[in-house]
Amino acid sequence: MKYQSVNRWAFNLWGGALDVREDALAPVTGHEVTVRVSHCGMCHSDLHIRAGGFDMGGGKLSSLERSGVKLPVTMGHEIVGEVVDVGPDVTGIVLGARVVVYPWLGCGECAVCVTGNEHLCMKAARNLGIQLPGGYADAVRVPHERYLVPIGTLQAARAATFACAGITALSAIRKLPETTADDWVAVVGCGGVGMTGVALLSAMTQAKIVAIDPDAAKRDAALANGATLAFDPGVPDALKTISKACNGNIAAAIDFVGSETSSSLAVNLVRRTGHVVIVGLFGGEFKMPLPMFALKSITITGSYVGGLNDLRELVALAQRETLPEIPLDVRPLSTVNQALDDLTHGRVVGRVVLQP
Repeated sequence: MKYQSVNRWAFNLWGGALDVREDALAPVTGHEVTVRVSHCGMCHSDLHIRAGGFDMGGGKLSSLERSGVKLPVTMGHEIVGEVVDVGPDVTGIVLGARVVVYPWLGCGECAVCVTGNEHLCMKAARNLGIQLPGGYADAVRVPHERYLVPIGTLQAARAATFACAGITALSAIRKLPETTADDWVAVVGCGGVGMTGVALLSAMTQAKIVAIDPDAAKRDAALANGATLAFDPGVPDALKTISKACNGNIAAAIDFVGSETSSSLAVNLVRRTGHVVIVGLFGGEFKMPLPMFALKSITITGSYVGGLNDLRELVALAQRETLPEIPLDVRPLSTVNQALDDLTHGRVVGRVVLQP
């Protein structure tokens, strides 16, 4: 099926609701590929994208508009679907292939891109779902076939989450030191990405996992997906309680929230020589007494999504092994505004996946 037009759910005002619109779709050229969207995951960062930027702390807000993002915006960067049209220069991908789309596109030429890290491009990021129309649509146009990873017989809804939640968690885990069965790793925040982190940690490491989230349902889901213990960070003396339960031996913490309170909890939880990986984009400022860097000899690292090779590896891993499966909430794409509202108010356990 060759699309001449496509229905997209887009917002026309920063912070506004998404409305369906029909846009013309030019014929494919060069290495372009059209993918009919079967499933598209919903990410917490979509809330920041719709708002127009991220909380940088101190009352400052980054601006997608100032960085060149133009309205209307069609979000959705966890895309799975079927290849329905290919440009004349496309090789290695055939019509009818079931694929997950890598959405983090760079210039392909800068010093960072040539290492395979297009998601950290220094020059011209053009991500699907932000600068380019994403998967909240019937179909998506992908600039090059190299961004498509065949999924074979994998469940489409679950494979969609690999493109962000999956590779974000995988990339963060890879930044941890080697751990033993005596070590603990703290997962701060058990939303869709954090829950994926719990599942992958349980499959890839020997360490015991302590899950930290204020939502009881998310804590229960984390325990079902590989966590040994789970705690509410809002209870009195949470820091002491969690540390004592883990014998003061938390070797690393991954902060999937990225707020001032979550980052503070993470750095105070880890033991001396501990590692903290900050992933979440909730916003604010990081604060810590400078002498503590030396006195605790801790390492603090940032981690932003993952590379194309991470996506290929994760798909291969899922095809080779049975991984813990985080909860999925599959909904019609037409309910996207309600889904965004549920995500805003913390009513989602696991990952919402939208279906056109």
